[in-house]
Amino acid sequence: MGYKFLDLNEAEKIARRETLWKYAVIAELSNLIPVVIILLFRLGKWTSASRGGEYETIPSSPVVKKKRSEGSGQWALSVRKAKWWLGEDVVAFGTVMGQRDQWLVGTVWASWLLLLSFLETGEDYLHLTKRLGLVAVSQYPLQYLLSLKSLNPLCYLLKSSHDRVNRWHRVSARVTTFLLYLHAILYLNFFIQTSRLYRLAVPIVFTGVLAFVFLNTLITTALRPVRHFSYRLFFITHLTFAISIPFLILIHAPPARPFMIQSLLVFFIDLVSRKMDTVTAATTFSTIPGTNLIKLSVKIPQRKINRFHSAPGSHVYLNIPAAARHSATSSPTSIQTLLFEFLFNPFTVASVSDSQAELTLVARHSGGPMTSALARCSKPSLSTIPLNIEGPYGNPLSTLSSASNILLVAGGIGSTFILPLYFALRSENLQTKITVIWAVQTPGDATWAFETYPSLLNDDNIQIFVTGQSGSNQEETRSSGSDAEGGTEMGQMFRRRGGKYTTENNRKRPDLARIVDGVFREAGEVGKVGVAVCGPGGMARGVRRETGKWVGRGRDVVFWKEGFGF
Repeated sequence: MGYKFLDLNEAEKIARRETLWKYAVIAELSNLIPVVIILLFRLGKWTSASRGGEYETIPSSPVVKKKRSEGSGQWALSVRKAKWWLGEDVVAFGTVMGQRDQWLVGTVWASWLLLLSFLETGEDYLHLTKRLGLVAVSQYPLQYLLSLKSLNPLCYLLKSSHDRVNRWHRVSARVTTFLLYLHAILYLNFFIQTSRLYRLAVPIVFTGVLAFVFLNTLITTALRPVRHFSYRLFFITHLTFAISIPFLILIHAPPARPFMIQSLLVFFIDLVSRKMDTVTAATTFSTIPGTNLIKLSVKIPQRKINRFHSAPGSHVYLNIPAAARHSATSSPTSIQTLLFEFLFNPFTVASVSDSQAELTLVARHSGGPMTSALARCSKPSLSTIPLNIEGPYGNPLSTLSSASNILLVAGGIGSTFILPLYFALRSENLQTKITVIWAVQTPGDATWAFETYPSLLNDDNIQIFVTGQSGSNQEETRSSGSDAEGGTEMGQMFRRRGGKYTTENNRKRPDLARIVDGVFREAGEVGKVGVAVCGPGGMARGVRRETGKWVGRGRDVVFWKEGFGF
C-alpha cells in the first residue's frame, strides 16, 4: 500500500477525525483485555479448587488412573517451566533490559497497536502519521495508572504489589515511545518533502517537539545504568517531565486532550493520596562501628504501625523535610536544600517494634546525596531529626507462605529484607523448614541484626558468611581504627553462637549450588520450595541459575527477587 500526501476537503477531514478518535478509543479500551484475561484465569483456578473438594468418582482401572495423573502432572510441569523461562532476564551489552515476559507482552501489544494505527488509513499519509501519535497517547492513562504507588486499583484487582505492577508501566512506556518515534519520523519526513520545516517553530508543532525531547530525556534517565549512577537525576527528571509532557500534548494535539486530562487526573490523585499517607516521624540516628552503615530508629504513629507489622519485607520512601535540611546538608543555603524537596529514596524496613511503635531502617552510606545527608544526621550532636516517611509498599509474605521449604538468601544490606521476612514466615508456620544464608563483607556489617534480633544468636537456621576479609588481613583490620570495635564485637557474638556457624567456618563465599541443592533434596519430591534473594546482581543471578536447574527437573518453585530497579 502506497501512502500519499492527500489534499482533503472539509468533509473528508471530518471523517478522518472521526476515524482517528474511534481507533484511539478502541486502543484505550483494549487495555482492559489483559486484566479481564487474568481475572478469568483466576476465576477458573478458584472454580477448579472449589470442585477439588467435591467427591469425584475414582476410576477402577489402574491404567486410567495413571493416565489421568500423568496428564495433569505433565501439563502443570509444562506451565511451570514456561513461567520460569518467561521470567529470565534479557541481557544486552551487559545490561539487564527486563525479563522475557515483558518483551513478549510488549511485542504483542506493540503489534496490536500498530494494527490499530494502520486500519482504515487508506492511502492518507497524514492519517497514518496522526493515528500513530493518537493511539500512542491513548495508552497514557493506563501508563500513569500502572505507576501509582498509594491508590493503585490494579494492585487490588490483581492482588499484586506496586513493584510487580510497575514493571508493566515500563513495558507500556517503551511501546508508546516506539509509536511516538514513528509519529515524529513520519511528520519530519512530511515537513522535509513538502518544504515546511519552518512549521517546527509554530507553537502547536513546537510544543510537540518539546514534548518529544522531554520524553527522550525521561526515557534515558530511566535506564538502569543512569538510575544507578544518580537516583536523584532519575527521580527529579521523571517527576518534572511526567507533569510537563501531558500539558504540552494538550496544546500540541487537541484530539488527545481527553487522554491527557485522564492521565493528569490519575497523577494528581496519586500525588495527593501519597501526601496524605506520608507521616513526619522523629528519627534517631546512629552509626554502626567499623562499617559505613547508618541505623535509623523511626517513631511511627500507633495508627499506622499495624500496616508495617502486617507487611514484613516492605519498604518506605524517605524524604528530609525542610525543617531538618539545615542539619542534613553541608550548605543549608545551597540549591541542594531545594533538591531534597523532590527526593524520596526507597529503604527497606529492617524491623518493626509494636510496643515502641518504632521502625528500624539500615542504610549504607554510598556517597549519594540522601545517604550523605543521613550520615551527617548521625553526628553525636544531633539527637533526633524529623523525617518524612511514605509507605509501606510491597509484601512478599503471601507469595512464599505456601511453600513447605524456603530458602532466603541475602547479600550485605539485603538482610533488611530477608530477616523480617524470615521471622514472619517462621511465626506463621512453625512446621515450615526455612534456611537463611547471609553474606557480609565484614563482621561489623551484621552487628545491627544481632542488636535488633537477639534470637539470631541461638538460631541454627541462619548461616552468616564473611566474604570480604580473611586470615591475617582481618586481624590487622581489627587491630586498628574504628573497624576494631565492630570486628571485635561481632567476633564475640559469633562465639556466643556455640561455634556452629562461626566466622572461622564461614569465612568464604557461600556455595550457592550446594546450598540450593541441599534445600531441594530436603524438601523431597513433591514439596513446593520457596526461594527469595535480595543482594548484588551476581548473587541473585547465581541463586536463580541454580534454582532453575530444579525447575527443569519438574520441581514446583516460588521465586522472589527483591531489589530496586530489578
